[in-house]
Amino acid sequence: MGIHVVIQPLVGYGAAVVSPSPGVRQLVAGSEETSFIVQVPARIGGLMDTARFAQSLATAASEFSEWCETQHRTRSYSSSFHDQWSDDAVTRKND
Repeated sequence: MGIHVVIQPLVGYGAAVVSPSPGVRQLVAGSEETSFIVQVPARIGGLMDTARFAQSLATAASEFSEWCETQHRTRSYSSSFHDQWSDDAVTRKND
């Protein structure tokens, strides 16, 4: 059984490497209120496993970022939130 975490970022969300204590580093993503943290497991091989995971995560994040930017450039949005939900806009979508 797995745990799945879904994050839908808001303005201000980001990621950083932090050092909560000397010799310890963590990858933190999210905001001050909500975040997920990647830590190195305290076992033999933990550093290399975490390095591979972080590299894989970075590659996937870069690909996802490029896709999001492309989608943002190619989609058209109504000029305002009100226009998106006006009776006329809803009627046009249903026609």
